[in-house]
Amino acid sequence: MMKNKKWKIKGLKDDTPLSETSRIVLRQKLNGVLSSIKKYFTNTSPDNLHNLRIALRRLRYNLEIFITCFDEKEIILFYQKVENLQDVTGNLRDLDVLSKNIELNSAPGENDKMKLLSEKVETQKKELFDGLKLSLMEFLHSKNLKEFKKMIYN
Repeated sequence: MMKNKKWKIKGLKDDTPLSETSRIVLRQKLNGVLSSIKKYFTNTSPDNLHNLRIALRRLRYNLEIFITCFDEKEIILFYQKVENLQDVTGNLRDLDVLSKNIELNSAPGENDKMKLLSEKVETQKKELFDGLKLSLMEFLHSKNLKEFKKMIYN
């Protein structure tokens, strides 16, 4: 028997109205994002980056499902912030994977082209990493997040 049913959402029942369901689901998904951001700031490992990207994706797709339950303008502004963060985390994740593949497929002392490629990837990762940290801080302190919290907690 499976112990952790990640698809199970606490507080949902068969007769829960859609508007309340949307708030319950979106609260859970937002909490997942906020928790993942906190973990990422504590440890910027590739695994924590990957988990953050997944949490953002889950929130984003549920926003798409429940958009009709809220003020569309407000949701779209918040959705765009989430989508941007998902894109940035995806780009950084792609570079993490590329970096690991270069490392795994390069023999020690291999040609200068591989070394140059590796250095270029690391430089790009640093730029994206710095941008992501700034974007995450802006997201956490954004008016859009505050407004979204008001919508789903009322």
